[in-house]
Amino acid sequence: MRKVLANLIASLILITGYQSSAQELKAGIYGGYGSYNLKDLKAFQDEISNYPNLPALSQTASFPGYITYSGFMALTMKDFSEMVFDISYQYTGARNFYGDYSGYYRMSMQLKGLRTGMQYRIPVHHGGQWGCHFAVGGGTTSGWLDFNEDFEITGAEEFREDLTFVSLNFFGEVALSGYYHISDKISLEMLAGYEYNIPGRLRWSENKKAYLQNQEKQPVRVDWSGIRFRMGAAYHF
Repeated sequence: MRKVLANLIASLILITGYQSSAQELKAGIYGGYGSYNLKDLKAFQDEISNYPNLPALSQTASFPGYITYSGFMALTMKDFSEMVFDISYQYTGARNFYGDYSGYYRMSMQLKGLRTGMQYRIPVHHGGQWGCHFAVGGGTTSGWLDFNEDFEITGAEEFREDLTFVSLNFFGEVALSGYYHISDKISLEMLAGYEYNIPGRLRWSENKKAYLQNQEKQPVRVDWSGIRFRMGAAYHF
């Protein structure tokens, strides 16, 4: 959270510094979709599913792409380029399950991320009502993984474990963005792009020197890389 606040303060200072050469400020929200690489976590889930001391487990989810939520502020410069600060919330998860008359086993992994970034958008087309930009940017994603296991042998034994792991990723992105004015103050906003992440270790929240490992004692890393689609609206000040 401290990193997020520091990024927010730095971005506001940067935006303030650019205001002298800016001609418009807008703020808005996006709803969208993100796909995620997460190959280490998917392989870790497969390891649990095929663990020799457990029966074959069904996978009811395996870190699918999912809905994202974003807010942004953008300064339009005199050359119609844009400086954009955005903050996003994203999440996905996985589940394994087995159950019969003798008991059950249930595993859940919920992965969430808070993403903060900056973009520089270069105008491709600018018109009175609509326009589009080519965007490049980067930032960080602070993530946390909630790992929960439940195991019960009917009438004999119960076991539950809850662990939280945290991660920090650095990313770069390229995108095409567009806008369409429906009034002088309101515009529809769109974005499609690709985000590349440097994979980050999942460190145990109670001891940052300990981290999640697979059966080969290799660190399990988070990789949010994938495509991004967003649609929303903005208010022009």
